[in-house]
Amino acid sequence: MLYITFMGGPRFLLDGADVSDQISSKAAAIIALVLVRATRQMRRSDIISYLWSESSDDAAKYNLRFNLWQIKKALVQADGESLLLVSKDVIKVNPNFSFLCDISEIEQASLEDINSIAELKHLLSLFRGDFFENCSLHNCENFLEYIIQRRYYLENRKLVVYHRLIRLTYENALDDECLQFMSACEEIDPYNEDIAKIRLEILIRRSAWRDAVQYYQMFYSRLLRDVGVEPSPELQELSKQFRLQKTRDVEENVLHLEVYTIPSLPGGWMSQVLKALCQSNQITWSDHLTQRQLSDLAYLQPILPAQMPTCVPMVRVAEAFIDLITGLCTGKQACRLEIRSLNGAPLDALSRDVAEVLQKKCSHKLVIL
Repeated sequence: MLYITFMGGPRFLLDGADVSDQISSKAAAIIALVLVRATRQMRRSDIISYLWSESSDDAAKYNLRFNLWQIKKALVQADGESLLLVSKDVIKVNPNFSFLCDISEIEQASLEDINSIAELKHLLSLFRGDFFENCSLHNCENFLEYIIQRRYYLENRKLVVYHRLIRLTYENALDDECLQFMSACEEIDPYNEDIAKIRLEILIRRSAWRDAVQYYQMFYSRLLRDVGVEPSPELQELSKQFRLQKTRDVEENVLHLEVYTIPSLPGGWMSQVLKALCQSNQITWSDHLTQRQLSDLAYLQPILPAQMPTCVPMVRVAEAFIDLITGLCTGKQACRLEIRSLNGAPLDALSRDVAEVLQKKCSHKLVIL
């Protein structure tokens, strides 16, 4: 079996062995030209026009023969079948030769009909780089122009894959994956209002009002600055939801915290929450904790305004943390506390158990995103 890749540069794996160094850049170009055609065949004269248009007729024919010989020598199956069949006028793919090719798979896929996230992820993995990346090809302007055209076409195919993945992950409530795909897609398609709408709907679904406002303002400015237009009336109407909610948040005393989660670090999420609370400068610690409880928490997060003890049982740390968050959410000056993970990683086991207790005690006053 032969595996051919052109995305990220030509590479040829024959029965597990890398034979790429036996194939010159122009031999790889011949294979690409023949493979991408619907008929999988091409006239010799057409290949010459792409690769040796500036050479004399004799030199061009000799160069073509030499590269075809190189392909025949390097890419041959155990049964003696060669990848290409060569006649006087035409070069075509051998139907008896077993191979897989990344651009063939990308181009033949019916992208709009694929409903499998796994299948779309596989297709996305084939886009390892640009078509014929880092290949040295001299005196063949026609083929270089062909490369540019194929790159444009393949980038559009990549966008379709991203759009299908965004739609399917959104419909299946796989929000974290959906947000990752949108971030990658926006690098090559930054003005797509359908994608912006989905991102805003996810943020609304997560009650991340401040993030929704910030993203909408950034998208609005980008459209106005780069394209000279405002977002569609539909998107502007959607923005009213989170703008109104953000106003209500101010009135209801909502405290937003942003943290990083480290699943392998026991109590890591709790430590990050304490750090964010301390940096917010909105907490009067003595209103919610005794001096010993504050000292216990300083064992987990040293920046707290207390002397850090040498060693504290984690059960005391967990109890002090629960008392603090419960006091913030249900005390006399209760606030609605929203804690969002910036990296989207799961909570460590200790913090997860503590968070479950807190959500039961605090109800809607505590939102963990």
